[in-house]
Formats: sequence, C-alpha cells, structure tokens
Amino acid sequence: MSEKLLREDFRLEPASCYVDARCPRYKAIVPAEEDLSPLMPYLNAVARVVFYDPEEPVLVFKFDGRKVAVRRNEVRISDVPDIEEGRRLREKVAAYLEEVWTKRAEITPRHEPRTLPPALKIYQLLPKTNCGKCGEATCLAFAAKLSTAEADLSACRPLFEEEGFEAARKELEKLLNQ
Repeated sequence: MSEKLLREDFRLEPASCYVDARCPRYKAIVPAEEDLSPLMPYLNAVARVVFYDPEEPVLVFKFDGRKVAVRRNEVRISDVPDIEEGRRLREKVAAYLEEVWTKRAEITPRHEPRTLPPALKIYQLLPKTNCGKCGEATCLAFAAKLSTAEADLSACRPLFEEEGFEAARKELEKLLNQ
C-alpha cells in the first residue's frame, strides 16, 4: 500500500438520527486510495476495536470519541456535526491509519474476528451497586456503554477500589480485551 491511504475528498451523509432536530449528525464517508484490507489485522491489534470481521472485511473501532468503520474501499466516521469537523476528523483518522501502516513491522497482526460481549454478559460481572461513580445511573446502563465501547471499564470504581471484585474485574478485562 502507498503512504496515502485515504483520499482528500469525502462526503457527509445524514446519520440515523437526522430526522431529530436535537441530533443533526452526519457520518463522513472517505474513499480509500486503495484496498484497506491489509491494514485491518494491524488495526485489530492496536486500536480500540468494537467489531472485526476479516471475511467481510470490516473493522470498527473507537477513535476520538467516535466510531470509525474501515472497509476495503472507504472509511466511515460517525457523529460528525458539520463539514469543518468532517475535514478535521478525516485528517486525524488518515494520520492514525497511516501511522499504524508505517509501524506495521513493529505490530503483531491480529487476524481473528472480534466483537464486544453483550451488555447482559458484562452486567453479570459488574458489582451491581448502582453507585453512579461511573457516570451512569445503573450498572446495567454502564454495561450497555461498555458493550459498545462508549465507556471505559476503569470508570467502575468499585471494581478497582473495593475488595472482592478482583476476579470479576480480571474476567471483564479479558472479555473487553483491555
């Protein structure tokens, strides 16, 4: 693959909530210069991956608070409010992908598929204190955010600070690949 992975041009398309005036969000769709499939196993090894299907191939990861989907011929960036932010995000994502590709000799590629576990499986391992220290009203709400990589496990203070949760924390870290 060449040094430039993504083209300079991109387009914005309405996101699923575009009919709600309180949520005028778009997704940026950035065409690739060439097939991005060879990059995906390296991203799968270093990015905060939400989903990876090498057969499709598609890889979704969290970046700068947004989900980024990498496909063979394009990259899609979620939750883009306007064209200026789209430009900024295109540049940041392109730089990140190029950095991963440049450093691929230092990265052990991860070829196996990945998906985050469902919220209920995560919830079963949480303390179920509903203490709110994570920023969510309930442990179930926190589990839902963990299952989509919208939260970090470290936000659950009881798992890290209270006795009796070490085994559950280790199991959750393994499940979430953290």
